[in-house]
Amino acid sequence: MGLIRELASVGRDLGAVFFLLGVATLLPIVIGVYYQEWHALGAILQATLLFFAIGIFLRFLPKGNKPARNSLSIAATALIWVFVSSIGCIPFMITGMSFLDASFESMSAWTGTGFTFAPHIEEWPRTLLVWRSFMQWVGGLGIIAFTLTVASRSGLITRGLYRSEGHSEAFMPSVIATAFQMWKIYFVLTIISVLAIMATGLDMWDAVNVGFSAISTGGLSIYADGISHFNNIGLEMVLIPIMLAGALPFRLYYVLYTQGSLKDVLSDRILHLMIAVFLFVSTVLTLDLYFSGFSLTEAAREGLFMAGSGISSTGFQNTTMAGWGAATILFLAVFVVIEGGTGSTSGGIKLDRIQVMFEAMIWWFRKTIVSPRAYIPMRHNGRSIASKEADMLIAKSLLLILLYILMIVVVLIILLHDPYFSKDVIGTMYDVFSCVGNNGSTSGAIGPDMPEYAKVILYLAMWIGRLEIIPVIILIWGIFRGFEWHSRNGPSRK
Repeated sequence: MGLIRELASVGRDLGAVFFLLGVATLLPIVIGVYYQEWHALGAILQATLLFFAIGIFLRFLPKGNKPARNSLSIAATALIWVFVSSIGCIPFMITGMSFLDASFESMSAWTGTGFTFAPHIEEWPRTLLVWRSFMQWVGGLGIIAFTLTVASRSGLITRGLYRSEGHSEAFMPSVIATAFQMWKIYFVLTIISVLAIMATGLDMWDAVNVGFSAISTGGLSIYADGISHFNNIGLEMVLIPIMLAGALPFRLYYVLYTQGSLKDVLSDRILHLMIAVFLFVSTVLTLDLYFSGFSLTEAAREGLFMAGSGISSTGFQNTTMAGWGAATILFLAVFVVIEGGTGSTSGGIKLDRIQVMFEAMIWWFRKTIVSPRAYIPMRHNGRSIASKEADMLIAKSLLLILLYILMIVVVLIILLHDPYFSKDVIGTMYDVFSCVGNNGSTSGAIGPDMPEYAKVILYLAMWIGRLEIIPVIILIWGIFRGFEWHSRNGPSRK
């Protein structure tokens, strides 16, 4: 009975999320009415009404007097992404997509990954195109803001499982207020992005769809050949800072918004790291392509854009990678699984965790050189932290990095047994890195013609990668072992 009461408590919180998603999806309905695309409108209405129905049902569950344990709350938050993608796929099925392909498309959009199985997308109704773009935009910040909203009463944040190393979620005392402020910032960034894109010559329709995808680091396009459709160097150069802006921790924008302190923002280490990584990756790509036979202009254009798209987790492409060498592709693959900062719209391991591991390496070297017994505090983000706190920070970062690597290895081992993938090992490796990192740029290995089981595996990889693995592990553990965890000293509510 205790577990049932806890489920009711979590359900009420999740009901608010479903209801909010229902409200958000009213925008494509307005577009459908405006363009009188009644066939597409009916399909979207089904999804919207389902969001509302589930939300209302969950909100009216009996209010439990027992707070939900953290493990149950986290598992429920992980599971919601599966339900959301299943509902979100309904409109895609009117284009002739199978349920599996439509579900893959939906998960790709919600998680901001950017892989697509869409057939003849230029023939899609505008209502569906907005639906897909809007899914990216909502999902881009959803893993932060929606989770924070749920966490306000279910205890996610109190355990710090979604807390970045820089405590980026602690903008305000109230978690809901934090989520609200993040949405305000996100909306302003979107408006700025759309206006900047329009300045490059795109009309409002194209600019809005591209802007939604860019600032959310989603990468799905309303054209089959993506950004290359426009053949607009100015657009590509404008998109680079927009994509990087979406991959920066939102705490920086909050500091700028509330304190007006540009100095504090410009002195942030993650900002410095992202700029340094972008310059490094773009330089290496440009030189590699130039020495591979590309003209300097072509090499710089592809190198700069693909570096920005790769490290931001966006996945836009101005090239098919034809003519790229294996070393160049594998070099970029490393960075499409690392990507932006914690507390941003990007997926992947995150630069923060790589930064922690470098800081840990320096700390360990210093301790080894001086004396293993000497007290030498670790420095993180410009401040000294105690050994116990440092050990916990390193352990959390190392655990997630190892789990990401393990997931990549497992997926590769499974897929490379199949002749479909083994015929292009380098391309498959790149696409798996891109999938796990929720990037979405592709060398061509992942597509609608691949085996059905591979679509399921990669669907799960997008979901697990976007949730940063731990919540899915807790969900699986809870399903098979129960959510009542015990310590050596007796029962313990984790």
